[in-house]
Amino acid sequence: MIVKLIFLIVFILSFSWCYQNINIEDFTKENITEQIKKEKTINTVQQTREKRYQEAERAMNAF
Repeated sequence: MIVKLIFLIVFILSFSWCYQNINIEDFTKENITEQIKKEKTINTVQQTREKRYQEAERAMNAF
């Protein structure tokens, strides 16, 4: 009986925490596509920086 009560309390607390902290609007199609675009932009910038760094490293090693 006590185990069931503890499980119920944990379940209710976890549900209430999720309800307060997870915004359903974040999972709309528009928001998801916008997030994907941001991630692609960030990845592109990181790849460009990495290429520039490698080119500069090659130039320094050439001397």
